[in-house]
Amino acid sequence: MIRPILLLALTTTPALTDTTRPQALQVLLDYHAAACTAQGGNLFVPDDAVTEARLRGTGDAAAILDSARLSCSTAPGMFCADIIGCELNVFVGEAQHSLIVQGWSLVPEGNDQLLQVTIAGALLNKPEPGTFLMTWDETRNSLIEINQDK
Repeated sequence: MIRPILLLALTTTPALTDTTRPQALQVLLDYHAAACTAQGGNLFVPDDAVTEARLRGTGDAAAILDSARLSCSTAPGMFCADIIGCELNVFVGEAQHSLIVQGWSLVPEGNDQLLQVTIAGALLNKPEPGTFLMTWDETRNSLIEINQDK
C-alpha cells in the first residue's frame, strides 16, 4: 500500500514545487491543490498544464496555466464549467490575468506569439462564442485584445 502512495506523491509533487515558475503561479497551484484536498482528492498537474509563451509586448516569457488540464481525483471537472469553459491564467513576471475560455491557442507572429481565445457567448451576452487575439500590455500588466482589422 505504501508504494502506490509514494508513486502518487512522486507524480504530483514536482509539478507543484517547480522553482522556475512565477511565484503567483505556484500560489495558484497551491490554492487549487488545497481546494482539491478539501474535496477529499489529490491534484494532478501534468507537464502540459503549464505552457511557456513569448507574447508580443513582454520582455519576459509568459507562463500559461490551462486549468482544463488539471485533475482532482475526486472532482475531475473541478476547474471547468460545462457550458462556459475553463479557467486560463497568464502570468508575466508576478502579474496575472485570468480568463474563462472554451479553447485557446498560441498564434505565431514573427519571433513572438499572440494568444487566441474563444469565450462563451453567455459570458459575452451574445448568442455565439467570440474568438479574440490577445497580447500582454506591460503598462497595464494584463492581457489586451488586439484589433484584428489592423
